[in-house]
Amino acid sequence: MMTLTRREIEILLDSPDQRDYVVSAYADLTVRDGFSRHVDQHLRNHARAARVALAEADARKDLDANIEVVREAIARADPAVKGLAVFSSVARGLRHVVPLGFPVENRLIIDAEPFVLPLLESWYGEPGYLVVLVDSDEAHLFESHRGVPEPVHELRREDARQEFQRDKPRFTYKKRFAKTDHERLHGIEDDKFLREVACAIADHAHGGPFAGLILLGHPSITQPLRSLFSRELEAAVVGEAPHTMTARPEDLADDVTRLIDGDRTARRARVVAELQDRIKQNHLVACGPTEVLDALQQGRATDVLFGRGNDLPGARCRECGYRLGAAAGVCPYCQGACRTVNAAQEILRMAMRHRVPVHLFPRTNRKDDPLGPAGGVAAFVRADAHWAPRNSAASNP
Repeated sequence: MMTLTRREIEILLDSPDQRDYVVSAYADLTVRDGFSRHVDQHLRNHARAARVALAEADARKDLDANIEVVREAIARADPAVKGLAVFSSVARGLRHVVPLGFPVENRLIIDAEPFVLPLLESWYGEPGYLVVLVDSDEAHLFESHRGVPEPVHELRREDARQEFQRDKPRFTYKKRFAKTDHERLHGIEDDKFLREVACAIADHAHGGPFAGLILLGHPSITQPLRSLFSRELEAAVVGEAPHTMTARPEDLADDVTRLIDGDRTARRARVVAELQDRIKQNHLVACGPTEVLDALQQGRATDVLFGRGNDLPGARCRECGYRLGAAAGVCPYCQGACRTVNAAQEILRMAMRHRVPVHLFPRTNRKDDPLGPAGGVAAFVRADAHWAPRNSAASNP
């Protein structure tokens, strides 16, 4: 399975503000009708419409070259991938291909910046978990994305086959304790191997972020291991279950899926309850695209809650770069000209850039949408906007 990585998305976040356009193409590479793919026909149809729309624009001259880049990427795609995202701008020297382990809708978008909303929705919709399977002699670290664990690191005890001092010639009682590091002769919490495992978990967790840490193994091993964690790492543990040692990821899938589903359900319930309480008390909450973008740009947002809508109108000032959560022709701050953007994409882009956690809620009908009262998107903030009265209304539909 192709795993989407943060680096593949971050490459596309900070694109220079140029007049040259970027072609963003999403291709569904799943087999249709048992033998054929329809992506090529969709690409031809979208390209034809784009040529008509750009007939009088400067971007028309590079369109054919960018479309050819997309065609080549699709032709060379691994048959195992389910989708492909291709970003091309000949004028900028941009060519970035992202294989996807999930199907996407066939789309061709031409804009001043890469269209990365489907990638961001997938990243935040299926957050990764760090899974550790450990026993007294070995440990395996996995990353679970979209419910499938993938091995990333393993450790093995160096003295696993070391013979005890009592089995060696000229053994003395004092040497038994002075010359061996094996946990059978010391408290398990002092075991050198477990300390190495704890350090490896901490190092890998800092390279995340991960939604949580899952521990698998016998409680006689996992509990002493947890005692070696820092306070931050201990708080990240979201599930624990006994499991026999194996290096096969598929053997862990059932337990990992069960623990992840339980954590997501509990986490979502806590977030919704906190949102409702903050809105009721009008306390440290930003509601609606405008307020959420303000909080992100001012460094006040601590968590972003994103609901059903993914086509929110927005604007970005060409002069000062400030982002607005509504369509606007003139920037209210510097009076510069604005261009139209997708506010949903801007919110998720800024959240990833500033590493603000995002809680993405599945699309449901309006009646069951927990973010309906907040205008489809909200954020927990650490402080009110400096220009806003303390008792001002926090709604921004």
